[in-house]
Amino acid sequence: MQARHLGAQNVTIVYRRGQSRMGASSHEQDHATRAGVRIICNAMPVAVHGNGAVREVEFAHTREGASGLEETGERFRLAADQLFRAIGQRLSGHPEGLALSGGKIAVDDKGRSSLAGVWAGGDCATGGDDLTVTAVAEGRDAAEDIHAQLMGADHG
Repeated sequence: MQARHLGAQNVTIVYRRGQSRMGASSHEQDHATRAGVRIICNAMPVAVHGNGAVREVEFAHTREGASGLEETGERFRLAADQLFRAIGQRLSGHPEGLALSGGKIAVDDKGRSSLAGVWAGGDCATGGDDLTVTAVAEGRDAAEDIHAQLMGADHG
C-alpha cells in the first residue's frame, strides 16, 4: 500500500499459498485491494528478467501437495520496474522459558508472557490483528497492567 501511496501506478502482491494463509489479516488485505493493490495467490517467483534492471518477473502457479508446496507447471510473467521481496519474520534466540505460539510470543489478554515481568504486543505477540492500531492498543493495555503491578494491585 505504501508503494501506491508514494505514486506507484500498479502494485501487485504475489503470495505462494492461498489467501487464507497470508500473514496479513483480512482487514489489511481488503484495505490494500481498496487502495488499488492487486493480490495474486498460489504463485511463486522463479526468475527475474531484464538486462541489468528488472523488466519482468516470472512466476509459477503453486498448489499444496503431499510433500508441501509444489509447482503446477503453469507460469506467467508480470512487467515490473521494481521488485520487493518479503522475507517474513521468525523469532529466534528467545530466552528459555518464554512460551511461543506459531513462532510468536504467547501472551494473555493483558500482554503478559510466560516470563514474570515480560510483556509483549504487536507483530511479535500472538492474538489480535496485525495492525498498528492493535499494537498501540496492546501496548496501552500492557502499560496499564505494568503500572497496576508496580503499584501492588495485581489484576491478573
